[in-house]
Amino acid sequence: EGAVGSSAYAQGLSIAENVFYGTTGIYRRYGTKYGAAAKSADSVLFRYWKDEDEIYMLECWDKGARLIDRDGKPASIEITTTYTAAELRTLSVACNLGTIYIVHRNHKPAMITVTESETEGGLLQLELEDVAFVASVAKPSDEDLKNGDIWTTAKTFDTAGDYPSEQIFFGGRWFLMGTDNEPLTIWYSRTMDAVSGDYRFNDFTLKETQAVKLESEEEMTEEDVTTADCGGAYQSSDMYGTRIRWAMAHQALLIGAGMSIYQYTGGSAISSVVVDGVATFSLSQAVALGASGDKAVAYNSYVFFSGIGGHSLMCMNYSQEYSSYTGTDISVPVADYLRAGIKTICITEGSPAIVWVLTNDGKLLACHFSASSQMIAWSVITFSGEDHPVWIEAMESDISRYSTLCLVMKRGESYSIESLEAVPGSSAFTVPFLDAYVLDPEVDDDGTITLPQFAGRDVEMVEYQESAESGIAYSSSVTATADEDGVITIDDRLLKDIGGEGVRLAAGLRYEMIIGTLRSELPANGTSQSAIRTIKEVTLRMDRTLGGYISLRPSYSSGAFDRASITDNARTILYRRYGEFRYGELENLFTGDVPTTLRSTNTDDDRIVIFSSDPYPFCICAIIIDFSIQEV
Repeated sequence: EGAVGSSAYAQGLSIAENVFYGTTGIYRRYGTKYGAAAKSADSVLFRYWKDEDEIYMLECWDKGARLIDRDGKPASIEITTTYTAAELRTLSVACNLGTIYIVHRNHKPAMITVTESETEGGLLQLELEDVAFVASVAKPSDEDLKNGDIWTTAKTFDTAGDYPSEQIFFGGRWFLMGTDNEPLTIWYSRTMDAVSGDYRFNDFTLKETQAVKLESEEEMTEEDVTTADCGGAYQSSDMYGTRIRWAMAHQALLIGAGMSIYQYTGGSAISSVVVDGVATFSLSQAVALGASGDKAVAYNSYVFFSGIGGHSLMCMNYSQEYSSYTGTDISVPVADYLRAGIKTICITEGSPAIVWVLTNDGKLLACHFSASSQMIAWSVITFSGEDHPVWIEAMESDISRYSTLCLVMKRGESYSIESLEAVPGSSAFTVPFLDAYVLDPEVDDDGTITLPQFAGRDVEMVEYQESAESGIAYSSSVTATADEDGVITIDDRLLKDIGGEGVRLAAGLRYEMIIGTLRSELPANGTSQSAIRTIKEVTLRMDRTLGGYISLRPSYSSGAFDRASITDNARTILYRRYGEFRYGELENLFTGDVPTTLRSTNTDDDRIVIFSSDPYPFCICAIIIDFSIQEV
């Protein structure tokens, strides 16, 4: 809510809950798909690429880990780890060449190798072990020193206080940083072995020296062997802050510190400068924006990260012309929601892309971001009752699927892993509009469905089918309560033909979609700002929609509002357009303009509210308002 003369105000919303944005409209968000029960309330997720066509999530809980697939199903045998529940949030996990690398300030750097398994139902096999670093070789004593002897100075990260807390793979090297003893120092491994072609990620040799005795000399001398091929280190007192916060390989190597973001712009190969026999490199300040300890994410030329203190979402844009970054805070519209602090962020690619923000108190926010259409649009994502996510992570798209948001959800007294595909607005109506939904659950002969994850919950069930002529058509939904074992008894009168030809059933939990417009200001043409005006009619331009409800609310009730009073005065739009619904007839989606008879009773009733709690698609391209104006 800002300057009434701006184009953003004229197109803006003051309330956006459970809606997604497209480039041409706003639509009801799709639902989450149930995958499996989470292993713990403390479970966290990390991305893992096994290869080009296999993408998984690594679920870690108190001293345990496993892989799950894109649909949230277990994909590997569980293994035991050393990471406690209190340490999970601060793990740094990276995937490179099919291997998972894990670092934490309290543990030696470790790696998880993933192999195929011929047993356990085809589940993948995981093996966790500490990284075996190439150790330094001590210089022989003067008495034992021989011509050609070689010794090394290497970093092995094998002592408490010397365990790194952050990592990144960049330019064929492994970068480790942020130890307790040296919180602002960055080390990097050797490059690929030119002879064998093998990567040497475990070789942090900083210096190689050999003994040389020339014919003209009586005593041995020392000389560096191949410093350009060694690893190196970087340390700067200019990186303000107690330690390095995060690292990222983007257009440049980026390092997030307490007061500024730093970059290395020398290309993919680190150009080292030898100082006292040890190779080093230099960083420069990218932007004077500090970072919190939460990770950063990138999309195209943009980088998003949590600002100082973790109460803001910052955005950096890379300029190819100037080889530099500019940054700004894009979380001002949702500042109140971020007071508890950002817990984690991730991004699902698409048009627009969505930057997901999870707060420490369980609020989930979606920032739709599109540079081409100059869109930065926020939506608050809520769930049924007190349900909320405790962790989120994004999974990239592959050749057959959209990018996916994976969630660890608290559902009542239990925890589940669910997935939410980033379906573009043009196809969103093909996805069920229920949370934790299950497609085509098995119906017993006695007309019951058993879904243990819904034990004691009110479950919504809806039929739909694909139609060659109109896309998707929906039937009526029915609500039933699952007993303590998750058994749901279906009312045979309403859903007697489940499983009929071409018909599918989705069962899940309801959620409410709601949007509220800003005050409907008139053009500033000299006198209209002091006019008495009322709304004569509101027309909604729909796209593949069944409908919802529309109401008015007073313009002085900013932000939060009384849902009860709005729903009491609501008008139905579009539902069951052809009279009373009869079972067996599927309702086709509607595209076009829908006029309403909504009228305001005074000049304050000029904020439009549109909402729906029914599990049907709802997409609005425009809200068209007809005013009656009388000059004062």
